[in-house]
Amino acid sequence: MATRSRGLQVFRRKDRQDLGDTTLMGRPVMDPMPDRAVLKDVGTSAGYVNEVLFWDVDNGGMNLVRLWYAAHYALPRHSHDVDCLYYVVKGAAHLGNQVVEAGEGFYVPAGAPYSYKAGPEGVEVLEFRGSSPFEIKVSESEGRWTQLAENARTHKEEWEAAGAAAH
Repeated sequence: MATRSRGLQVFRRKDRQDLGDTTLMGRPVMDPMPDRAVLKDVGTSAGYVNEVLFWDVDNGGMNLVRLWYAAHYALPRHSHDVDCLYYVVKGAAHLGNQVVEAGEGFYVPAGAPYSYKAGPEGVEVLEFRGSSPFEIKVSESEGRWTQLAENARTHKEEWEAAGAAAH
């Protein structure tokens, strides 16, 4: 994903990379650390795709990540150490009592904790950052970890089926 030119840069679908296969995001810091069995259920890769579409490593780090979450997939409360701008392409993201639908978006400043859940049809989001790499801090309560694990167990089979189509 490294680039050297300051001119026009085109990025292609074939060049996308799984976010976990890059150094764009550091390993999550968990505070407090949840029970490992609960974390294992929540951390299933079924139900989501996180792809780096563009990363200008050499010129300030601007990057674009495609996030896709299956129906009812819930993210734990977390924050990043850089500002993030999100645009909902398909479906809806539920942020507390706010519903952000396709064609809408949200901005999260560095250090601000947030969470969202995919709507009943899932959600596809584009995530923009002006700098990289970035760190992630997960700060979820014990009770909420249990809820996230139960949600993951309930939807795992449907997420696995939907995930194959999302790539």
